[in-house]
Amino acid sequence: MNVELREKKGAVARRETGVVPGVVYGSSIEPTMIQAHPLELTKAVKTFGKNRTFKIKLGKKEHQVYIKDYTVNPLRRTEFYSFDLKQVTADDTISAEIPVNVLGKDKFGATSKLLLQLITPAIVCEYPVGQGINSIDVDVSVLSDGDAIYVRDLTLPEGYKVITDHDTMVVNITLPTYREETTETDVSEEADVEETPEEETE
Repeated sequence: MNVELREKKGAVARRETGVVPGVVYGSSIEPTMIQAHPLELTKAVKTFGKNRTFKIKLGKKEHQVYIKDYTVNPLRRTEFYSFDLKQVTADDTISAEIPVNVLGKDKFGATSKLLLQLITPAIVCEYPVGQGINSIDVDVSVLSDGDAIYVRDLTLPEGYKVITDHDTMVVNITLPTYREETTETDVSEEADVEETPEEETE
C-alpha cells in the first residue's frame, strides 16, 4: 500500500486530488496525516482486512502498521471517506475483531428444513504482530438439529488469546416450528355454534 504525507485538510485534499485522507499513529510515531489512492486502499482492505500488518513508507522511513478503522459511503461500500493506520512494533500485541467464516452452509439452503443461525459474527482476539488472520473458519457441514458451536470449540493459531467469552454461542442449527393460527372466520363460526340454543322437546 502506497501512502504519502498530505498537506491539505482531508475533505479539500480528497476533492482536489481524488485521494483518501487518513492518519497513522502509534507508540513510536507522532500522529501523521497521510493520503492514499482509492485503488491502493481498496487493495489493502481486501488483502489485510483489519487484522494483518503490512509496511508503509513515510519519507525515508518504513513503518509496520495495520488498518485500525475506515469509513465508507453507506450507499457505495467501495467509496472510502477516511482511514486510520496503527503503527506497531515486533513486541506489540494486536487486539482486534476477527470475522467468522462459515463453511458448509450450502447444506442449509432453500431445500433444507433446518435453519442455520450465525449468532456471533466476529471474535475478539489478541495476537502477536505479524500473525494476523483474515477470518476464523467454522465448519457446519456435519451439524444437525440442536447442534451448536461455541467460542470454546474454535481452533485458532498458536499464540492467539481469545477475549470473547468462551461460552458464547457462535452458530446453531434449529428446526423451525410453525403454529397454525386460528382465523377470524374460524372463531366466528365457533362462536355461532356455541350460541345456538338447544331445541326444546315436547
